[in-house]
Amino acid sequence: MDDEPAFERLYQATARRLWSYLRRLTGDAALAEDVLQESYLRLLRADTTAVTDDERAALLYRIATHVAFDEFRRRCTHTRSLARLPRVPLAATGDTAGGDLGRLLDALPPRARALLWLAYVEGWTHAEIAPALGLRPLSVRVLLFRARTALARLVREAGLGPEGRE
Repeated sequence: MDDEPAFERLYQATARRLWSYLRRLTGDAALAEDVLQESYLRLLRADTTAVTDDERAALLYRIATHVAFDEFRRRCTHTRSLARLPRVPLAATGDTAGGDLGRLLDALPPRARALLWLAYVEGWTHAEIAPALGLRPLSVRVLLFRARTALARLVREAGLGPEGRE
């Protein structure tokens, strides 16, 4: 990306949302900041002259997701499976439902968090999520269903669902 004003526009349009995504994905604000910076550096090194701004943003999310997953793998040298990453324990505190939901999201595997965030916070379609996570659109549909099901189970177990309220 040789055009400095174009990069500045992309940064202004994506940095805050991408950091929020990475914060939720990694569960660590400092790590999210490191991954964010590394992602923009890798995007700058990539040849993106023949792509649209939307494609460039999707590429940025894909790069960021890969950098975060690489960091998970680096930190978990004893296991190579993302499904076996340590889960954040659900602490019983007096937080609001939003805080409870955040802890529940943190308890999901990284790919499930990424899928849910991109679909429901960013509002991306399956076709937009697929290249960002390196998946096929039909795979996104199935994996997103599984992520929603897992989150719903956690919500029920935590007593946060409609049946758990008085």
